[in-house]
Amino acid sequence: MKFAKSDYHSTYLHRALARFLEPSGNRYRIRKQLLVNTSLADLEQLRLDLLESLRTAYEKRQAVIKKLVDTCSLPVERIEERYALVDSYLSQLTGNRGEMFEVVSFAVLREYFRTFGFSLQRFSTTHANDGGMDFVGGEAIYQVTTDESIQKVRRDLAKAPGTKRVLVRPTLTPAVGELCKGDVLETVELKDLLNHFISWLLARDTRSKEARHLQRVLEIALAEFRRENRAEASESHSEVV
Repeated sequence: MKFAKSDYHSTYLHRALARFLEPSGNRYRIRKQLLVNTSLADLEQLRLDLLESLRTAYEKRQAVIKKLVDTCSLPVERIEERYALVDSYLSQLTGNRGEMFEVVSFAVLREYFRTFGFSLQRFSTTHANDGGMDFVGGEAIYQVTTDESIQKVRRDLAKAPGTKRVLVRPTLTPAVGELCKGDVLETVELKDLLNHFISWLLARDTRSKEARHLQRVLEIALAEFRRENRAEASESHSEVV
């Protein structure tokens, strides 16, 4: 019950959280072992919380999409508005903001690397079982998370053994840095995204007096949020009973 405040996605059924569920025909139900000493009222409240979380997550994404559409339609010289939106979205790390951080960091990094002739791809979606490959670029995979725990880092490092990797995360603590020695090419922190990558793109746009790079960042993010919608809709047949 203590996790009911987190946004729930139907695609979690295909990830590690499936350990909380078991098949029941063409649906899922909470495992019987987890229901010991749990009242019917508690279960009903959990069901209501899950439904509300689904609605809330969807509505939040629609608001983000609308804001992106509106900002993309601004005149090309309106650079600061585009910059402010990217900055604010990327910095939203409270609560369950893994999707926001992953999508916007991808948009920033993809546009930055594109200017140097390199390609960065995101084939999966936030809640898909992607085997730890959130982004793919050159010879390395990018693993993105807002989860600061050592356990999360260990799980990510255990995926795709022998593959070169870059970690994208809010901060790099000494404990995480020590754990990553020898296994990680580079770690991109939130401060790197804000102070280097976005600032570099902003400087180019300011020099040209046109929001070319930041416009592409917004367009990439918009396309990815729309793809998240489609992926979530395709999984809507999975239900919790």
